[in-house]
Amino acid sequence: MTRPVTLYDLAASPNNIKVRLSLAYKNIPYEKVPVDREDRRPLVKVSGQPLAPVLVHGDTVLFDSYAILRYLDANWPSPPRLFSAEREAMQKIQEWEQFARTEAGQPIRLVFNQMRAPSPDAADLAKAKDLMNRTAARIEEALARTPCLMGEAPNAADFTVASMCYYGAVPESVEKINPIAAFFRRHITIEKAPKTVDWIGRMMAWDKPPKG
Repeated sequence: MTRPVTLYDLAASPNNIKVRLSLAYKNIPYEKVPVDREDRRPLVKVSGQPLAPVLVHGDTVLFDSYAILRYLDANWPSPPRLFSAEREAMQKIQEWEQFARTEAGQPIRLVFNQMRAPSPDAADLAKAKDLMNRTAARIEEALARTPCLMGEAPNAADFTVASMCYYGAVPESVEKINPIAAFFRRHITIEKAPKTVDWIGRMMAWDKPPKG
């Protein structure tokens, strides 16, 4: 694939993190265009809608993160793969993707809403922390058997779920320089799930600067 790849990226968003992890894992060079949360005009101009991430590859424009991961794996089919040719494995990846949309995503949405609220609601923040730790307990069960959700190596399931759970395991070093991460660290830190916290760190290690 010789056509350039451009990612319009809203850095703090889990869906954007997921795409960055996948691009790095597959060693796909790309240009990153940072997006201002308060000014979505560049997104609308390139894709006709205001949501990030947006991937541009030649004449192809994609703006759903789940579709973007499938596009990457189909158009850069060399290993490592994000998806599987085996039906049962694909079904399992889809189950984890649904888990990220629902159970793992709910506490993240709650906290982001509270960040925007004039006065954060303590009850909602407590609920978010409980939900995050329930999510971590489910992941901890899967990681008791293998280092990744579905085996020895990561795939789309790992990057999708880990990016959603990242804000439950924000490193102290990031907290000090990122106010969004600091807010999450104060309110929904994962407890009693050491394998999950370690796994999130290993997946997030793929969040590297793009290769141009």
